[in-house]
Amino acid sequence: MNEQPIPEKRLAQQALIERWQNDDPDAFDELYTQHSSSIYRLGWAMLQQAESAEDVVQETFIRAHRARHRYDYRKASFSTWLYQIALNYCRSHLRRKRLLTIPWLTANNETPDFPDRRPGPEMYALRGEYRRLLWDAVQNLSVPLREVVTLHYYMEVPAVEIAKMLGCPEGTIYSRLHNARRALAKSLTAKGVTGTERLEPLNAH
Repeated sequence: MNEQPIPEKRLAQQALIERWQNDDPDAFDELYTQHSSSIYRLGWAMLQQAESAEDVVQETFIRAHRARHRYDYRKASFSTWLYQIALNYCRSHLRRKRLLTIPWLTANNETPDFPDRRPGPEMYALRGEYRRLLWDAVQNLSVPLREVVTLHYYMEVPAVEIAKMLGCPEGTIYSRLHNARRALAKSLTAKGVTGTERLEPLNAH
């Protein structure tokens, strides 16, 4: 069987990473420019503080640079590898602060201000009157469920990549997403929010 050719964009990314692994500072700057916004969004999603999100970005790239020779593109995409580093840092931060929040809605019912201000599907979906109730429901999810909800629905990371990040089978991720949807639906129903349209953003994935 003939091997499929590697897409040109992927080859270019691999070449950039190899330059970075060989201590090319320009390559590091380019990778930072490409991925820092996404890492910031993940930091915001987990910690709900702009300063803490900035710390996540800086610490993630510091740790990534120190471990650059251990990165293998054959095992995971570069973005997945960075997300894993960022998530581990967030977990450590949350253990210290005993805090775990997802800023789809802040305490004053306003959405956070991200670097990319173009509203995505998740922001439109959460602009209904039920958003405070959904916020409360997400807060009550267990830590494993909150993590997969954040990564899949907020960061739009595919389940197969989340599985690599968390070091568990892909089926486990789908199970957690299913359990999260059920828990959110049950919580919203108990608070008087009914109708399948309330959870369409989740069921669509």
